[in-house]
Amino acid sequence: MEHQIPVTITEQEQTGPKPTGQLEIPEQIREVSDRIAEAFDEFRKSETYEKIIDGKESARGYIRNNPLASFGYALGAGVLLGFILKRNR
Repeated sequence: MEHQIPVTITEQEQTGPKPTGQLEIPEQIREVSDRIAEAFDEFRKSETYEKIIDGKESARGYIRNNPLASFGYALGAGVLLGFILKRNR
């Protein structure tokens, strides 16, 4: 998967001296972007991705079926995290 990065060059930039490395940055960004895209494609094909999606759907179903209990769990987790984070300061 190839990504194109738009680059605008003005007249002033064309006539003046070019800083070193100016043309390398878009190529480096494209390489990093390609690597990230490939890694994400591999992840999407993995079994772990399917387990995450199944877990998300399971949690969504539980929240829809038990809204008050879900709210209570979220409130309790928020209070607990608040106490933990407040102690560290």
